[in-house]
Amino acid sequence: MNRNFYSRIALLNIRNNKNIYLPYLLAGSLIVMLFYSLRSVCAMVVSGNVAGGATMGAMLQMSSWICGLLSLAILFYINSFIMKRRKKEFGLYSILGMEKRHICLVMIWEVLFAGAASILCGILLGALSGQLLFLLLLKIVGLPAALQFQIPFGEVAATVILFGFGFFLLLFYDVISVCRTDPIALLRSDKVGEREPKTKWAIALLGFLTLGAGYLLALTVQSPSDALTVFFPAVLLVILGTYCLFVAGSVLFLKLLRKKKSFYYKPKNFISVSGMMYRMKQNAVGLANICILSTCVLVTLSSTVSLFMGEEDILRVQYPRQIMTSCIIETAQSGPELVQAARRHAERYGVSPQNDVGYANLNYPAGYKDGSITASNVFTGSVYEVDVITLEDYNRIMGTRLSLEQDEAAIAVFQMEVNTDKIWLEGTAYQIRERLEMPDFLGRMSGYPGVLAILPDLSHLESLVQRMEGVDGGRYNLLYYYNYDLSGEVPAAFYTTLREDLLKTVPRLLRTGSMDTAREDFYQIYGSLLFVGIFFIALFLIATVLIIYYKQITEGFDDHDRFRIMRNIGLSDREIRSTINKQVLMVFFLPLGMAVVHIAVAFPVLCKLLLAFNMANQTLFLGCTVCVILLFALSYYAVYHKTSKTYYRIVQA
Repeated sequence: MNRNFYSRIALLNIRNNKNIYLPYLLAGSLIVMLFYSLRSVCAMVVSGNVAGGATMGAMLQMSSWICGLLSLAILFYINSFIMKRRKKEFGLYSILGMEKRHICLVMIWEVLFAGAASILCGILLGALSGQLLFLLLLKIVGLPAALQFQIPFGEVAATVILFGFGFFLLLFYDVISVCRTDPIALLRSDKVGEREPKTKWAIALLGFLTLGAGYLLALTVQSPSDALTVFFPAVLLVILGTYCLFVAGSVLFLKLLRKKKSFYYKPKNFISVSGMMYRMKQNAVGLANICILSTCVLVTLSSTVSLFMGEEDILRVQYPRQIMTSCIIETAQSGPELVQAARRHAERYGVSPQNDVGYANLNYPAGYKDGSITASNVFTGSVYEVDVITLEDYNRIMGTRLSLEQDEAAIAVFQMEVNTDKIWLEGTAYQIRERLEMPDFLGRMSGYPGVLAILPDLSHLESLVQRMEGVDGGRYNLLYYYNYDLSGEVPAAFYTTLREDLLKTVPRLLRTGSMDTAREDFYQIYGSLLFVGIFFIALFLIATVLIIYYKQITEGFDDHDRFRIMRNIGLSDREIRSTINKQVLMVFFLPLGMAVVHIAVAFPVLCKLLLAFNMANQTLFLGCTVCVILLFALSYYAVYHKTSKTYYRIVQA
């Protein structure tokens, strides 16, 4: 037989099945483009001597391989839809006399054509978009950019190897699938699964339990460190619960609808419920996938956008003044020495400190229970950030005349509650005299919930440090903070020489930092997160749209004969279209609703996770989440509206 025969058959098959192959080839090209673009941008960041390139490069490098693995998973999943439609065709080839090895040759050519087209088009598109995406990254992080077209050939090779291996695995899986099935089974493969599914109470119960456990874990999180340790187990439980409820709970729900005679015995509802009943196992997995992917899109987009938009809020929390300096207090002159050194340095560069604040402070992580605060040395578990300052410093900075007895204290809390009349600091009790608002001059670096305790004088702070010595293996120091804004234009040399100048007269200097320098680092980190988030969102959206599209096509082919029978017994085209819309509303919008429920329950733990990034503006995060949900819902509806037309055309064919 002519060797070109199989390649011609493969091309003819692709042409005749263009309604399933064209979206597959388009999606494959886009996925390859995304991976190659991300790798290309990573290479340009590393080789272009970009400021902060090491951090951004490492983040992009790790994200690119995660993106690659997700891309292969998406290709495998979409390939399963294509094979479902093609198995009947392969069975027909077998009945007509083709051996399985001949069918495998046809499949090899099909995968070769599809893989080569996807990889080639993806790399070409990536070469065109890579530089633009690189400029977009630099724009997001606020760095100067210049257009210099280049193609990193090493990344081209990495892309070809990864996706070449991926398409080889697809071919291997498809060949094994065909070889292990007899021709009659292939010919009747699209009829498999027509029996009414049984109600699987055990799986439904497991779904309720795992989903409830995941929700409970998310709702019981108290601190950012708890969120980091609990979030991923909770996510796994929610994913398992989602699949179980869609597979078993959806069948149970449809059977309950069928028992409700006033609802079920109507043409629209009868056809929709009955049609979904017979294929619910297959539909349920696809719908669960849509739900999980939709949740991923909503979480990723809302989190990255809020982090990027909230950078200035994060900076203001960490840097209440433009310049932040601190030193360890050894003598009574430690604080004044730091203040004088900072002022001399400012005078040297022609600027002067404004809105300056200086105060002694003991800052440490601690556990809290029933009014008792105990040092914990590290921010793990349910811990709080504790600040202790003197009454004199507080009154001077805030312009107040608060007074305290030796056994009294004033407190201010941040995202926590102290409901007792006394507060115990390492075993020493203080009567709470005043409850104040948390002042804005404290730079809360951790973003954790916490408490500010104002004690009568410096001796109380020194005594507290002595009581904490060796607690939990830690070493605690009393620090003096001097923070200030600057007037006038600040030269760049001011920042680069600040620490060196202060060290000359402040030997126990601890920290020197500036909001302007931190802003550059913040934009590089959070801008890179947003940039990477865009890629993952694009992947999730491609997967979601493809699942929706192929699900509608599969439903259309499966329902074709049924609706033809319904038309023959008198069902009008208008009633058929109404039935399709009813099915969409009843079933296919369930994943979106479930995804919104997941987001609503996860919102508190997501807020705690963002606190680990020092993002405390929950109002901004809520606004971003609501806007993202609305935009995604509109896009979701547009996709379903478009695919329902495809479904209707197939049914009417």
